[in-house]
Amino acid sequence: MPTLLFIAALMAASGFVSEAADSTGSFKDNFNIMWSENHFTTSGDGQTWYLALDKETGCGFETKQKYRFGWFSMKLKLVGGDSAGVVTAYYMCTENGAGPTRDELDFEFLGNRTGEPYLIQTNVYKNGIGGREMRHMLWFDPTEDFHSYSILWNNHQIV
Repeated sequence: MPTLLFIAALMAASGFVSEAADSTGSFKDNFNIMWSENHFTTSGDGQTWYLALDKETGCGFETKQKYRFGWFSMKLKLVGGDSAGVVTAYYMCTENGAGPTRDELDFEFLGNRTGEPYLIQTNVYKNGIGGREMRHMLWFDPTEDFHSYSILWNNHQIV
């Protein structure tokens, strides 16, 4: 079963906010920090967290619970300005993304040069084989406000 992974590979502190999966639990009740724990700050009630970026690293976290199917959603605001080299990823995978036969669903928000359109790159891997990569040009500026990005995964489809 896949683990839902949120990788803030290179993300600005003011550019990312999310809400906990379980509205009654805190961040630490629902997620494990994968790296750079000092790049996370959490609101007093544990329902909102902020991820930071510096010149050395970003940060990443994963769900403690494993899921077979579901509706997965995240609210985020991308880094503004010249963000070439910054990749914000939101994905689900088996084997923590490391295995050669992993299954994986990707949303990757690609950084860009100032004035260029923003792109979301998606991909699906089955038994370690991708080849379904697509790039989608956004019709809005994802740096101006928070937007919800979702994956619906069930027995019949991935949307």
